[in-house]
Amino acid sequence: MTLLKVHDFQQELASKFIKKAKAMMQLNKSENEKIQLIYLEGQELGFCNDDIDILLEELR
Repeated sequence: MTLLKVHDFQQELASKFIKKAKAMMQLNKSENEKIQLIYLEGQELGFCNDDIDILLEELR
């Protein structure tokens, strides 16, 4: 039961991250600034850079 709760929490965080990343991609900033903001947001949510790379594949 605990594993299911953890999995649901991770899914929720991943979904939240993707929504924020999509919004950040619409900002009027350079590509490098957007990527930096996205990675910082992902790290604040507890994702490592490899996880962020995988999650960003959905945006490309």
